[in-house]
Amino acid sequence: MVTKVGVQMGTEGQTMAKRRKKSKRRGLFNKRLTPDEQVAQREAAFEAIRRLYGEALPLWRFCRSGYCRRHQVCIGDVGSCLDRGWPHMAPELQTRAHHAVMRGGPRRLSPATHTEWQLRRFPPSNFVSNGGD
Repeated sequence: MVTKVGVQMGTEGQTMAKRRKKSKRRGLFNKRLTPDEQVAQREAAFEAIRRLYGEALPLWRFCRSGYCRRHQVCIGDVGSCLDRGWPHMAPELQTRAHHAVMRGGPRRLSPATHTEWQLRRFPPSNFVSNGGD
């Protein structure tokens, strides 16, 4: 077949583009995790939430490290600082810290996983001990 311009058009050398295969793991972000993966994801979420509480509360006041008190920031193990300082915090400060953690802390960090998003809404008693309890 010849067109008006004299260029021959045919289908002999042309092939259709192949369809891209979709990943089998597509859309399975939180589904079908192995039990070990679920535990690891949950522990990572707990650690991230503890760090958010560390940023939202003045834990450096109760820290044994002089560096933390001098720089007014907790840089060590946030879990032990939370355990030590939480009973000394006023209840309204604890409530404000919980609301701040639900929003992502002072820096408004979005949760890394859906598990972390869910755990941020749990009461703080899941993340800190109440002194001697």
